[in-house]
Amino acid sequence: MAAKKTTKTEAIVTAPEAEVKAEAVKKPAAKKTTAKPAAKKPAAKKTTAKTTAAKKPAAKKAVKKQPDIVALADMLRKAVVNKDVSAINEKIAVQIKVYGEYEGYMYILVDNGTVSVEPYGYIDNDIHVDMPIDDVISIVKGKYDFKAKALSGDLYALGSLTKMLKIKEALF
Repeated sequence: MAAKKTTKTEAIVTAPEAEVKAEAVKKPAAKKTTAKPAAKKPAAKKTTAKTTAAKKPAAKKAVKKQPDIVALADMLRKAVVNKDVSAINEKIAVQIKVYGEYEGYMYILVDNGTVSVEPYGYIDNDIHVDMPIDDVISIVKGKYDFKAKALSGDLYALGSLTKMLKIKEALF
């Protein structure tokens, strides 16, 4: 029977050792929970990468592409081709040097009551005008103030002032 008592005692001694081991196992688990917030930091970096990627296309949308010289001549042609120029009894040729994203020449020719606009230079011109693409677009839209641009020095033109005033009144 003494052997039976020893086994019971051993069982009693073993049980507290198991509890101590269980507590020891639980303590490192508590340390692992403090390490989990560190794992959340990279997730925050991923969200910033997504927000910066979302901001970049918005900046690209803000950039406006200017039309090339042929498209610009087409826009100007549509704006002036149906204008009544019957009051002008002479030939007037205006060469416009356009600069900006694209560079080139185009001309407006008023002759025999018709208006033509072409995307190339006209050597025998009466008026030569240099202007940026944005100003030509403003003319097409009807928002260009010739007088204010001339007074500020932003309108550069060579040639006959009389013919320039006639064509401005007839077309714009």
